[in-house]
Amino acid sequence: MARIRVPALVAKGEPANVEATVDGKTARVELLKGPQDDLLILLVLDFSGDISYIEFARTGLAEAFGALPPHAWVTVLRAQDGLRVLEDPTGAAEQLTASVNNYTGGGKAGLLDTVEEAAQLGDRLLAKSTARVAVLYCTDSSIYKYRDDYTNPVINSSDSRDLSRRFPDQLVREKTQKLVGALLERQTPIWIVHIHYRVDSINEAYQRGLQEMAEATGGEAAICRGLTEIPAAIGHAFRRIREHWSVFVQLPPGKSRNIAVALNAPDCEISFRPRFSVKR
Repeated sequence: MARIRVPALVAKGEPANVEATVDGKTARVELLKGPQDDLLILLVLDFSGDISYIEFARTGLAEAFGALPPHAWVTVLRAQDGLRVLEDPTGAAEQLTASVNNYTGGGKAGLLDTVEEAAQLGDRLLAKSTARVAVLYCTDSSIYKYRDDYTNPVINSSDSRDLSRRFPDQLVREKTQKLVGALLERQTPIWIVHIHYRVDSINEAYQRGLQEMAEATGGEAAICRGLTEIPAAIGHAFRRIREHWSVFVQLPPGKSRNIAVALNAPDCEISFRPRFSVKR
């Protein structure tokens, strides 16, 4: 019998007696893993911009490493030119901090090109153990820093009715929506901390797309509007990841690919990922 892992966040109470439905039908909760259980964080670094922003991010990451509980491990990866491992899983704060400090970034942005691969890696790890797994991107990416051009330049400069004039963010919206669809097939929650907010319309569309991708997986995204916000945003993301629950739900027989999930626990305020695309 197939099952899925539903990431959930609890604002109040304990979800010990959590109940689940899939497409409106009662589904069996097989297992429940929470903040006291093992956790692996895939930290993906994607820095290609201003060093001053990166330094604030390093400060926030070092503080977050120091607050890791004994049952949490972090592996550090970089996003440029495909995912590459910089540090194998460890809970040693000094070792993780050194790995982040040694990563200089530069080159092209990599989040859009690697986020599906990172989610796939998370799913492979989920399939091998009952530990909780989450992906955290720490990025300063600008849409103009990607190898592919998502800026939707004006196609016909002499035609005032050319739609590329009216929808300059169309390509980036199409790309992020395509990734949302792909991520619905994955079970690993994704958090994103974007350390450098940008105000032009195409980057704003890109940043909204990052939020949509994270929320589709049951994670969250934070877009930092100033340097001093960066350490706090990183610390908050780590706390939310540490606090998240993983609810193992058995899928009832059926042919539905796109499924709706609901969780309910008495005397508990719980938010959860409601949508999955499942290959039967």
